[in-house]
Amino acid sequence: MAVLSKDKRADRIEKEAPDFAPHFFVIGAMKAGTTTLHRYLDQRNDISMARIKEADYFLQDAEQGLGVEWYKAQFDLTRSCLGEASPNYTKYDVFTGVPKRIHAVAPDVKFIFSARDPVARFASHYRHSWLHGHMRVAPQDLLSSDNGHHMIECSRYAAQIEKYLAYFDRRQLLIIDFETLCDSPQTVLDEIAGFLGLATQHVSELAATNTADEVARIPPFIKRAARSKLARRVDRFFPDGTRQALGRVLSRRDPIEVPVLGKEVLQAASELLRDDAARFRKIAGMEFAQWSV
Repeated sequence: MAVLSKDKRADRIEKEAPDFAPHFFVIGAMKAGTTTLHRYLDQRNDISMARIKEADYFLQDAEQGLGVEWYKAQFDLTRSCLGEASPNYTKYDVFTGVPKRIHAVAPDVKFIFSARDPVARFASHYRHSWLHGHMRVAPQDLLSSDNGHHMIECSRYAAQIEKYLAYFDRRQLLIIDFETLCDSPQTVLDEIAGFLGLATQHVSELAATNTADEVARIPPFIKRAARSKLARRVDRFFPDGTRQALGRVLSRRDPIEVPVLGKEVLQAASELLRDDAARFRKIAGMEFAQWSV
């Protein structure tokens, strides 16, 4: 496996924190249970997930002003295993070079990727982006827009994973099924424990979080403010309960209405994703028989 040349950001990370990185990353897919997986894993007494889900330290531009000490403060360093869940790490069409930067610091790190029906993920992404105020593209115009192109790319799992396989061995990657995570979370968590070399632990069932109904009641400007650099800098001073209570106070009474993607749009998306889905099945060694593509 060839080691490719490092970019400036990789050089900076390697110089700044040559001996620090999480032991594993949940790298996607977006809208495929990464928030739930983050919370399940953080229940364990030997794993510390980053306090801010999607800390995104290894993106091209994000968090450069916060630095490695901020990143270290995201974890309980007394735990034996540290993890970060950041689906942005597989949005290669927007954030380039992430696998290279991670490899510069942690060539032996492990990755977890949750795969969901690519068309269902595409539809969920559209709803998510509308609710968060990221775009207002009508369904009939979606696939010809930049937003639609990005949503399709986020459902091209093979293309995403291949970026990592240019730097990391396939054995460093665990691919899990989103449907199994929903139906039998303990089965998936036991598989992850084995992959990470940890003992199995029972975890309690979680109430649904980050649901469409929940997100639909939060004004978009609040969501944007929560992702700001200032909010990230001060987040560690606020207990989770305080943040959740504030979110409830700021939630609107009437949810945002989202247009429905019709059959024609979903069928067109399916055709665009068909080849990549076939390639991903080969990489994963899994059938994903329930998928629509």
